[in-house]
Amino acid sequence: MTAEISPISKYVFLLHFIVGLIFGAFWFLLPEYWSTLVDWPAEYASGRIVGMATIMMAVGSILAYRKTTWDQIEIYVVMELVFNILGAVGMLWNVFTLTLPVMAWVLTGLLGLFSVLFLYVYFTGK
Repeated sequence: MTAEISPISKYVFLLHFIVGLIFGAFWFLLPEYWSTLVDWPAEYASGRIVGMATIMMAVGSILAYRKTTWDQIEIYVVMELVFNILGAVGMLWNVFTLTLPVMAWVLTGLLGLFSVLFLYVYFTGK
């Protein structure tokens, strides 16, 4: 029999779903508004692609939230780790090589936070 997932793991997935859906919807549906709101460089086409990927990960998070055992969520956790760790590294790279608004640090922080949270989920569930 496989181990049940912890309530903390469920909350991490739920939090990621909410945050991912909010940011993903902004980037996918309103990239022009996002650029104006936070003074982000105008990249509407790539913004929509990032929004789509973020919404996809949010959907994965809500699907994992509904599961009950480690075997059912392990692949979701690994996907979240890859997405968030590479996202944090990519954002750090951008912050140090491009001129970006303060929001870039907020996004880097969120990706870093979710990297740590999903590492916790991974190592406590394994």
